[in-house]
Amino acid sequence: MGERMTLLLRRRRAPASGHRALVALVVAASGLYAAPPALSASPSGLVVMPHTSSQPGLSYFKVSARPGSAAQAGTIELRNPTAKRMRVVLAPVDGETLGTLGSSYAPPGSRPHRSALWLHLARRAATLMPSSSLVVPVSVLVPRSAQPGDYLSGVSVEALDQRSQTLKRGGASIASVSRYAIGAEVSLPGPRHPVIRFTGATLRREPSGLTFALKARNSGNVILRGVHGHVRITRAGRTVVSQGIEPGTFVAHTRIAYPVNAYRETPPQGTHYQISAWMRYSGGIARLNTTVVFGHRAAVAQQQYGGPRAGGGGTAWWKIAGVVAAILYGLITTILLLRRRNRGSRKAIAP
Repeated sequence: MGERMTLLLRRRRAPASGHRALVALVVAASGLYAAPPALSASPSGLVVMPHTSSQPGLSYFKVSARPGSAAQAGTIELRNPTAKRMRVVLAPVDGETLGTLGSSYAPPGSRPHRSALWLHLARRAATLMPSSSLVVPVSVLVPRSAQPGDYLSGVSVEALDQRSQTLKRGGASIASVSRYAIGAEVSLPGPRHPVIRFTGATLRREPSGLTFALKARNSGNVILRGVHGHVRITRAGRTVVSQGIEPGTFVAHTRIAYPVNAYRETPPQGTHYQISAWMRYSGGIARLNTTVVFGHRAAVAQQQYGGPRAGGGGTAWWKIAGVVAAILYGLITTILLLRRRNRGSRKAIAP
């Protein structure tokens, strides 16, 4: 959305980690303006060409519709220029917002929500013979209960049986495959309510250093472009970070955790950081003023990554206080019992 609507995504994984989760990374994209309708072939050899019904030349689907209606979004042309048979799968996926602002799409196999459920694909799978092509119609079925606003979803297109490319980096082998994601923006008539809100902040210690995460949400019904701002983080009056939030797109009905790095920081446990930030958008400005604490868990992680020893790794103060209180209670109870016993003994031997 905004800067990128039709994306060629590369999924990567490191076999050494043992994880099966695949992460989608943008490796190439076509812009919204003057975007050519034909996309170049990915390493798999698949060529994907979206053809829109509304505005020829767009590399994504843009549809204006009403609740309870159906509309033709366009078609997706699939080409196999290779000499081998190719299996292709298509699936509706959710539109998302990158942590640093900008549109993206959920990975294939994820459960669709919101407007991704409105997308109807004439085919979900196809087999392309060598040097052949296929056209897949795409339509939008809007439910009657749909509310006014702008919605973003996408169509994931991926060739199966890809020969993964292996990249060795930092002693780890990373296998990657490619997929396309074609955006589908659906606009429903009615009032617009642009609203971005900060919902808090956290910090964590990563191998490379300290990272803050500013949590924000676009709870309005508008896909906001050109969102920008600034963040300042201080520690005991000293500025740790002061940087701008670069302009980007914030998709409606999504949330982000904007990362702010402070890799030079090696704070002791219990350090307080004051965060002030603002994010301006067409229709308003969101502000954040909060404090986060470098806690024991982050301090232990810092120690594991070669940082200073975590403080407060022993028993918490309230546990120590509880033990001391229990000891004192036991001593007082013992003294009172001994006094009572002595008094009883004296009465027993009295003439």
